[in-house]
Amino acid sequence: MPETRFEDFVSIIGALSKEIQRIKNAEARRLGFRGSDVMCLYYLLKHPEGITASELARLVDVSRAAMSRTLAHLEDDGLVEVGDADGDGTKYRAPVFLTEKGREVTRPLEDIIHRVLDEAGGELAARQRLQMYDSLNHILEKLRTIGR
Repeated sequence: MPETRFEDFVSIIGALSKEIQRIKNAEARRLGFRGSDVMCLYYLLKHPEGITASELARLVDVSRAAMSRTLAHLEDDGLVEVGDADGDGTKYRAPVFLTEKGREVTRPLEDIIHRVLDEAGGELAARQRLQMYDSLNHILEKLRTIGR
């Protein structure tokens, strides 16, 4: 039997990524968000003390320009507010917060995330889940090293 490790790995990882994106986009639309909003809103919910646009861009793994566009439309919709920059004039270093409206419309995200995680991995024991994440993180770090 020929070696299919490469094909299996690329296929599984690619399919996982596509399904995650599809679910995020579908749930975002259902809640009235854009797909690109979901992770931004998620991290803002996790950081009620505020987080900078630069930090958000890094966490969401998008460019600062893309994050700036996302925050601009979320701010226009009244879901986030951008605080004052520390005198340097750049919005990338200003703290970003969910508004009360933002917290209210974002709350269902947590329920959706828990439901999806429970359905997708509910049959895995905690030990198996930890091993899977450890393995995936190890592979990711190796691929990042190779990619540099």
